[in-house]
Amino acid sequence: MIKEINENLYIITLPMPFRLKHVHVYALLHGGGVALFDTGLNTPETFSVLEAAMKRIGRSIQDIDRIFISHRHGDHCGMAGRIKAESGAEILMSETDYAFIAMSDREEVLIRAMRDFYLRHGLGEEALSILASIMKGFRKMTGSFTLDRTLRHGQTHAVGDRTLEVLSAPGHSTGHSCFFLREQGILIAGDHILPDITPNLSPDLFEPSFYPLSRFVESLTAIQDLPVRLVCPAHGQPFANFRERIEEIKDHHRERKGLTLASVASVREGMKTASQVSVDLFGPELPEFDQFLAINETYVHLLELVREGLVREETRDDKSYYAMIG
Repeated sequence: MIKEINENLYIITLPMPFRLKHVHVYALLHGGGVALFDTGLNTPETFSVLEAAMKRIGRSIQDIDRIFISHRHGDHCGMAGRIKAESGAEILMSETDYAFIAMSDREEVLIRAMRDFYLRHGLGEEALSILASIMKGFRKMTGSFTLDRTLRHGQTHAVGDRTLEVLSAPGHSTGHSCFFLREQGILIAGDHILPDITPNLSPDLFEPSFYPLSRFVESLTAIQDLPVRLVCPAHGQPFANFRERIEEIKDHHRERKGLTLASVASVREGMKTASQVSVDLFGPELPEFDQFLAINETYVHLLELVREGLVREETRDDKSYYAMIG
């Protein structure tokens, strides 16, 4: 699907072979060129759909001169290298997220870091084995690429007669970026603000000092007063209720943190792993990949509760456990 949502700004829907069936990328036409925001996965089907979409608007892959990447996940940057090889386009993303990609390109390093973390927090061996297999498959759909320029908060980029502002938006990833067309009131949001779901928050396996939840809430608050008239997300349809949606997301995490605390408090004596808390919150019958997502979400709330002095973390036999303080 391709649709013009503002003058010379197009939403392009690309397929994904997951339960979340699509990702949106955005194409901004300027002169004879195209600035592309995110890329989709590196699969033949995705490339064909993007190629056909470019043709429908009188452009080609070769006309793409800049690729602005919101963050490091494969559905957002997977095809960057292939497009660059076809067109010579510049690739721009945050230095932080690019550093993560460079580290995780060493597959054995990524798998070892994942194994250490998720075993420590209670994921079983069978689920972990399936997760590692899924991640290896996901990595195959994320092509390698070299970064041409780094994105920093407050940067501006001229795209034809429009000015694009870079907004740092950590949370869903350590170096997530959003892109704001101030004159048009359009925010290209990546996964930072979605209309129907909240982005999964997860630990940065190579940066343990990163607090995903607090950074996410802080970055939502930092942009909340911007004159945004239309949010263009990576999943779900563009929407206008920008401030209201931010408050809904904040309320969701306040509620989730309260439920996490209640789960830990329910153990009168003894302690719980993040996996055990996640079962209280999300139920015991989740597929293996959803168990991984549930542990991520639970862990980032536990991390905040520990920092706030309400919960303590203790390591026993290479596993992390959580209990109330006092």
